[in-house]
Amino acid sequence: MSPANRNKCQHGNCSCTVADGGKYCSPHCETMKDSQEIACECGHPGCSGEVTQKK
Repeated sequence: MSPANRNKCQHGNCSCTVADGGKYCSPHCETMKDSQEIACECGHPGCSGEVTQKK
């Protein structure tokens, strides 16, 4: 993982950062880790909920 993405939530559509050693910013993101959500619904202010598509 590149240093720029080291603290990004591992849920594909979430733009939040996580605490050192963490993978997900919220229980929602951890629960949805294998899902293809259209937009992130973690509820954190400032989350852009980026829409990504896997090819």
